[in-house]
Amino acid sequence: MAKKTGLGRGLAALLGESADDVASLGLPEGGEHAAGPSTGAIDLPVGEIRRNPRQPRRAFDATGLEELASSIAAVGVVQPVIVRKTEVGYELIAGERRWRAAQQAGFTMIPAIVRSASDVESLELALVENVVRQQLNPVDEAYALKVLLEDLGVTQESLAARVGKSRSAIANKVRLLELPNTVQEALSNGALSEGHGRALLGLAERGRQMQLARRAVEKGLSVRQVEDEVRRLSNGARQGVKRKTSVIDQELVDETKDCIYGLLGVTPRVKERGIGGVIEVPFKDVAELRRLIDRLHS
Repeated sequence: MAKKTGLGRGLAALLGESADDVASLGLPEGGEHAAGPSTGAIDLPVGEIRRNPRQPRRAFDATGLEELASSIAAVGVVQPVIVRKTEVGYELIAGERRWRAAQQAGFTMIPAIVRSASDVESLELALVENVVRQQLNPVDEAYALKVLLEDLGVTQESLAARVGKSRSAIANKVRLLELPNTVQEALSNGALSEGHGRALLGLAERGRQMQLARRAVEKGLSVRQVEDEVRRLSNGARQGVKRKTSVIDQELVDETKDCIYGLLGVTPRVKERGIGGVIEVPFKDVAELRRLIDRLHS
């Protein structure tokens, strides 16, 4: 596929591809019924299709599904789903919302395009459809990027090149998954933005992250206001343990964490000692330690 420089819309916004390449995937440019059935579609029993366990979109609005089911009941499934053959039937690559709505409408068969795709290609195609339709929230997008990096073995360099972003930008997005579940929920439902989430990562204590997130939602705090509050709380915490004024700027600490996360895939601890300090890289077992060593050698 031809690469584009910089970021565009839709697929280009996440994978750096051209609009022609999006069309070649069999995906519509508009909504669920944006085009007639694609050539090469066959009818498959809905019961022989299972959802993609790595589907990046994990939340489906019940009201929206009911509306789509009513539409499908009236005019049928206009845009086929995309699947791949497995040992036991088929696995969805794109179109889970249509597949769910078709079952809700009582359909036993659904038009589908069967593609050969690896795990990586399957997840990328699922990302394509959701991003084209702007249906991924920051947490789901972070989850999908994490799966590509950690479960499917895509390198940081390769992924950074595909999305047209720096490795640190990808690391920042994936770090959203370190936030408490309640904060992730607020990011998922739009109560807080990705900028709010990144600001909250500046607090070391999860309890404070949740408290500030709750205040941000209740009072409608801007990202800048949350950043100011994070700095105030961080400074107060340092004074509370009677430490001298930090000699390392917090932005430099954050940059250091992002850089090492981008290199190793783990968030380090940065601790000041005198005019210097130490960087600690945690690992949970021997296997992870070996993975860290391999990354350092690469």
